[in-house]
Amino acid sequence: MNSKMHKAVSVAIVTTGLFILSACSDSAYDKESGQGIFQDIINVDIKTSPDKIVLNQPVTISASVSQGGDAVNDAKEVEFEVWKWGDKNHETLKGKHQGEGVYSIEKEFPSEGIYYVIAHVSARGMHNMPRRQLVIGNVSEKEIAQANADPNQSTHQH
Repeated sequence: MNSKMHKAVSVAIVTTGLFILSACSDSAYDKESGQGIFQDIINVDIKTSPDKIVLNQPVTISASVSQGGDAVNDAKEVEFEVWKWGDKNHETLKGKHQGEGVYSIEKEFPSEGIYYVIAHVSARGMHNMPRRQLVIGNVSEKEIAQANADPNQSTHQH
């Protein structure tokens, strides 16, 4: 293969690769300006208020959503998936926008144990789903270690 042919093939491969990469991501293209852009990923931070959760008392579970240091107030969807460790039943609750990039739910926990919360956040063509462990009431260090080893398994022995 001569050098002109080699150069033409190389240019064709690079051009095709760039075209494919630009077509794969919604977030790499600004539809309004028609310009290619690269966006920061969306960050999601799960918090509870109060910090110490008391049985049968309402607790606010919130997700602070940001992108590039700015609050995301236009999330397409924010849902909270909540379940007790070892329980197959998961509850999904739709988050309400509170302003300043914060979306939240109110929840009461009826029994002691280890619970998990996943905030499912879809915003600006991206999806993020961080998980947080909540320890409610008197839970042994052994149970916490078991839950940390496999958060999807039950404490029951068979």
